[in-house]
Amino acid sequence: MATVDIHSLEGKVVGKADLDDGVFGIEPSEGAIYQAVKAYRTNQRQGTAATKTRAEVFLSKRKMYRQKGTGRSRAGKASSPIRVGGGVAHGPQPRFYAERLPKRVRQLALKSALSLKASSGDVKVVEDINMDKPQTRTIAELTRAMEIDQARTLLLTDSPDVNVAKSCRNISGMEVRPIGLVCAYDVLLADSVVFTQGALDRAQSIWGGS
Repeated sequence: MATVDIHSLEGKVVGKADLDDGVFGIEPSEGAIYQAVKAYRTNQRQGTAATKTRAEVFLSKRKMYRQKGTGRSRAGKASSPIRVGGGVAHGPQPRFYAERLPKRVRQLALKSALSLKASSGDVKVVEDINMDKPQTRTIAELTRAMEIDQARTLLLTDSPDVNVAKSCRNISGMEVRPIGLVCAYDVLLADSVVFTQGALDRAQSIWGGS
């Protein structure tokens, strides 16, 4: 079982935390990661792309010119798809993009992503962050002390915390997620994944050994 340092809000090492092998030490599944990333990106699509068919464009429906005697090729309505300004044949229409993965696949992908980060030393732990009001300086000094201020960082908290979220939103590259809403895509996108102690305990109690 691997261990990581626990940092105080000043960035000092104040203890050690064990990383459950069932969460941070599994053999990564490339298939599950692929499916999770594909599903996430698919679900971000709005599905509002649309074109007008030849029946929908606002053009005259009369024949453009007579069939014979002009020396030109035959032509029908100006709304024909082969005409500039005409309708579009087989163009995109609004549709609902949604892809839902089974719970086991989502968890396998998340644990695979966390295991990859843990194996490369990119999983960090800090003491629980309790703030009475938003304070960006506290978080900025913490990331600087942990030498992750130049990285894309994902901070995972035990539960939604408005003060922590507001403290992080003005820091470039910093994202905050409660542990119950994090997904494999979030973890893979980050250079460093920082858990609060409460978030780490909850993650290991939920996903450990499953």
